[in-house]
Amino acid sequence: MTTQSREVPRLLLGGAVLEGGTRAPRDRELELAARYREPESLAVSLSKALSAGADGVLVTPSAQLDTALALLKHPVPILALLPQPSALARDAAEHGIAGAVRARGRQAGAIKRMRHALTSVTHGWAASRQDLAGLVPLLLELEAPRQRDLRGIVLSDRITDLALAGKHRHFFEVYARFVRSRFGGLAGLETRNLGHLLRALHEWGIAIDVVVGPVNPDGVAMKPSRGEVLAELARATVPVLAKELRGGGTTSLVEGARFARAHGAYGLVADLVDLEDLGAELRALKALDGVSATA
Repeated sequence: MTTQSREVPRLLLGGAVLEGGTRAPRDRELELAARYREPESLAVSLSKALSAGADGVLVTPSAQLDTALALLKHPVPILALLPQPSALARDAAEHGIAGAVRARGRQAGAIKRMRHALTSVTHGWAASRQDLAGLVPLLLELEAPRQRDLRGIVLSDRITDLALAGKHRHFFEVYARFVRSRFGGLAGLETRNLGHLLRALHEWGIAIDVVVGPVNPDGVAMKPSRGEVLAELARATVPVLAKELRGGGTTSLVEGARFARAHGAYGLVADLVDLEDLGAELRALKALDGVSATA
């Protein structure tokens, strides 16, 4: 399956734990936060993931990531999860989304400010009306990484689910069109309301390139319900990458992945927090496609 001359990935390494706030035990999060504070450790894990068959990484850009990537001799395909979830939640709570955009604009470098100004020409009017369809392109312009192997943008569930709750069809149309034309890659959505989102996209006839959401045997975080999510997955035409594969932690990563693929997930996101033996487990997930990963 291809979109905008970009192949939709089957297997991604997830970096949600680098932001914190996963469903993993707190001590596990702290352990990995300490480990990946050193860019060398993150670089090693990225390299191992690609060698084990991962098609790329779903991660929020950061200085830590940039340093790790610079240590590697080969490019790492990146799907950038934006805007930065924790920073957005903090800034928006204090200043609103428009205020968060202005704050980032003041902190941006000259090149990003110039690109932000150009995007303001086409989206500034909507942004001035506090319209997400105008504000989000400005946010993406300020936060998108400039890596040469950027494969696409995945919109954070903080924004996706806000627009979904408001039944903001126009927003999704504008977002997809902007990402494809501006960055030339996949226009993706992350959500914590997978069933609701897939149903809405189907009813609205909106062609999003990829959706990322929770799928696991326990039904953890599968909204509105496990059964409804599975029903929407079965009829979905948009490729869905399943995350939170272990759900409540009662199943193994491979069992969760097998369940997701059996119920219609196009691909998988395996987060660092769920990988005990990164190479072996990613190879096992890759094998679900019947494709042999390199050692």
